[in-house]
Amino acid sequence: MTVLDVDELGGAPLGASQLEALRGAASAKLDAQAQRARRYQFYYDGEAEIVALLATAERQTFRKLLDESGCDWCELIVNAVAERLSVVGFRWGAASDQAWQIWQASQMDADAELVQTDALVTGQSFVLVQPDDDSANPTGVRITAESPFEATILYRPGDRRERVAGYKRFAGIDPQDYPWPAWMGEPLGAGTTEVLITAGEIAIWQASGSDPVIMPNPAGVVGMIEICPQPRTWGPPRSELTPAIPIQDRICTTLFNRLVATDYSAFRQIWAAGIRIPQQMITTTDPATGEPVEQVQYNAPFDVGANRLLVTENPAARFGSFAESTLQGYHSSVEQDVDMMAAITQTPTYYFRPMANLSADAIKAAEAGLVAKVSRRALHIGEGWETVMRTAFAIARNDAAAAEQSAEIIWRDFETRSEAQLVDGLVKMRTLGVPLEALWAKWGATPSTIAEWRQMREAELSGPQLAPQPVPTTASGRSSAPGPQLPVRE
Repeated sequence: MTVLDVDELGGAPLGASQLEALRGAASAKLDAQAQRARRYQFYYDGEAEIVALLATAERQTFRKLLDESGCDWCELIVNAVAERLSVVGFRWGAASDQAWQIWQASQMDADAELVQTDALVTGQSFVLVQPDDDSANPTGVRITAESPFEATILYRPGDRRERVAGYKRFAGIDPQDYPWPAWMGEPLGAGTTEVLITAGEIAIWQASGSDPVIMPNPAGVVGMIEICPQPRTWGPPRSELTPAIPIQDRICTTLFNRLVATDYSAFRQIWAAGIRIPQQMITTTDPATGEPVEQVQYNAPFDVGANRLLVTENPAARFGSFAESTLQGYHSSVEQDVDMMAAITQTPTYYFRPMANLSADAIKAAEAGLVAKVSRRALHIGEGWETVMRTAFAIARNDAAAAEQSAEIIWRDFETRSEAQLVDGLVKMRTLGVPLEALWAKWGATPSTIAEWRQMREAELSGPQLAPQPVPTTASGRSSAPGPQLPVRE
């Protein structure tokens, strides 16, 4: 493989050896990235192997108990953060409306949740921004969500923000394995497709060892962008599940041990001594040699039941029972681990266990850590979304918006507030002179909703105004207007 000097990269076309060098580096990075992400994805999906201190033969015997021991708290920890991260608009100066149009034309008001959830689980996810000539999309830009198992980015050494190349590797569909309707066109084929995107070119490999199809990059920029909630100055990004996995393993192991105890020692076991156990000789066939083999088979001397009595003619016989095992210790261990997981992951305890009659102040105090964590995640995710929109504006040839550095992402309120609390706070802010549209945004209205409300308000102000009617009064100054009529008792 040719060693690539990244200082040579730019908008100029690259040679075949340079593209192969980028392809090899990106493929190796994607392999390591996917292997690391797969572990976190298994825990989020509840498919991670349960750690049980049993031998191989016993694991097969207790396979059903192992399958029943899963308790997926990891999904809850991720969703507690993901459900509070919702983009509702952009502050992009004169291009704010265009930014929201591009966002909605690509269905990102829904797909952004997919990107952010993948990023919280695996530590990173990706978005592809590219030109779109479809007449149904008037913005001319398409934003798509990409899987961290299929996409990655190469950065310039020493600069974690300057993208050298974007890379995507995905498997095609074999028509022999999956029925492919004719109206869907020709399938990609059963091989693996690799796409390398630089600022000047797009190279596509349809099969390993084949020559790439190289075409100019009409966007002129690397359209693959990384969304990373917890970036680090060194090493791979951090997953939301990193501190939770050891505790999740302990909980599942404790639940497995509880199921074993429930099946074998949660009931009183009866023992007997000084009695003869019936036995008989049976003949079986050796599967290896086919020769008959005689074995001794022991039969149960008693049929134990709630309506049965154990009797024997042997005066030396003795009967007794073992005390059952209590399960309280297992319950206490799980509760302790759950409380520890709530504290370490900054997830409110009432997410893990039902709690009733919580006051608004108690909920606010319990969510303080979670809200602070969500704000930190939104800070870094928002930087990624800003890069996505700047790239989209560059493709849309809006150079002023692409160069805008004071742009911001508008998030839905991270805190849980009742409608009465929120409206009361907005009314007080209005008395301090805060503009009405700013209060609408604070309430959580999207830019399209604010635009609709603005038109409705302008229509109200421009319409005929009804003059206030004077209230008739009596000589004493009291109102003579008819009031509510009370029923008269006959």
